[in-house]
Amino acid sequence: MTFLQELEKLRLETPRIGMVHLKNVNSEYTYNSDRCKNCYLLANTVGNEDCMYGRDFYDNQDCVDCDHVLKCILCYECVNCKYCYNSDHCTDCENCTDCLYGYDLRGCRNCIGCAGLRNKEYCIFNEPYKPDKYRKEAKKLSDNKIQKGFEGTQLKSPRIYAVNTNAENFTGNYVHHCQNAYQCFDVVECQDVAYLDECKNVKDSYDVFVLEYGELCYEISSCHILNNCNFCFFCVSSTDCEYSEILFNCEHCFGCISLHHKKYHILNRPYEKEEYFQKVAELRKEPWYAKEHLSSTYAFGDTVAVWPVL
Repeated sequence: MTFLQELEKLRLETPRIGMVHLKNVNSEYTYNSDRCKNCYLLANTVGNEDCMYGRDFYDNQDCVDCDHVLKCILCYECVNCKYCYNSDHCTDCENCTDCLYGYDLRGCRNCIGCAGLRNKEYCIFNEPYKPDKYRKEAKKLSDNKIQKGFEGTQLKSPRIYAVNTNAENFTGNYVHHCQNAYQCFDVVECQDVAYLDECKNVKDSYDVFVLEYGELCYEISSCHILNNCNFCFFCVSSTDCEYSEILFNCEHCFGCISLHHKKYHILNRPYEKEEYFQKVAELRKEPWYAKEHLSSTYAFGDTVAVWPVL
């Protein structure tokens, strides 16, 4: 039986957790959540209260049907919004209050169907009104009229090519406080990385989906605090691990599943330190391993990958 066949057998035989819950109150039906209270059907969520139906929620209150929202209150159907209050159907908005159907708004209040505005208030389809006139006109608008007017307003308004803040030498979108990031999306404080999606505080890594606080990682998914790990899924606070799943506080594990506080394990079997490195070296010489790694432009074993020139 080859190593990959043994790994697959181990995967099928080993019990695994279904989700992570940390310090929650009345939030049983949430996935990968921490410090949530009275929340329902949220995924990847931290520090929320009285929220439901969404993912990537951070420090929100009374928000429903949202995606990628940060420190928002009383928001509904919002996507990629920060510090918004009592706003519905908004996308890429920040520091907005009492806005309905907005796109790319910053510091706006009492706006309906607007796009690309900065520090404006009492606007309908980007047209300014006096407060009393605004309230009268707003009462006349049906949902259908707002949606159609909003579509027209977006078509007339210039669109930014990418949402970014303090980003240098990058390609992608939703890139914040990053440097040397190639084809990255929804990343924050990352440096010398490529092909990342939904990552925070990651350095010198490649091909990663959902990772917070990582360095020297390759082909990672849904992990937290990793160093020099490759081909890992759902691992936390681990170092020098490969082809592993659901590891917590582990070091030097190769092809392991569901281990806690372990070192020098291969296929969940313990080894002495010298024996472990000798066995791993033998596995890396097998045809399946050479084919997987040497066929790519990634120089496996090096501390620096071959980054595309921007």
